[in-house]
Amino acid sequence: MDKEKLNRRDFLKSSAKGIIIGGIAVTGLNIEKVFAGFEEIESTGADKVLNLSEYPDLSNTGGYKQISGKLIVFRTGGSSFRALNPTCTHKKCDTHFNGTEFECECHGSKFDKTGKVLNGPATKNLRSYKTKFDSSANTLTVKM
Repeated sequence: MDKEKLNRRDFLKSSAKGIIIGGIAVTGLNIEKVFAGFEEIESTGADKVLNLSEYPDLSNTGGYKQISGKLIVFRTGGSSFRALNPTCTHKKCDTHFNGTEFECECHGSKFDKTGKVLNGPATKNLRSYKTKFDSSANTLTVKM
């Protein structure tokens, strides 16, 4: 009988701890952002090669194309490009590019086409990536 009470008590203690820890974890974490952080870590240091024939928006100077949630590319000249991560540097929210500037969907930070902060609360510019254009292959390599 004592053994039964002990097991029940241990069971209730463990269950209560699990519920409390699980509740804290669920309310305190944005699961999508946690996994997005892992994507970022995995892609750091990798090169992304874009075949420009697949991106007609990048065929002319001034054109741009959002390739993924972590990459937007601008053609700034005949053989020059700018690549940015459009994720807001304030709280890692998504931004929306309206053709002239990026605006954070969460807190209203704004960034210009070069990724420079126009107004906060963000204080850091958008992350930029080095690019290399190969005109003979019509490819753009982005150093992620």
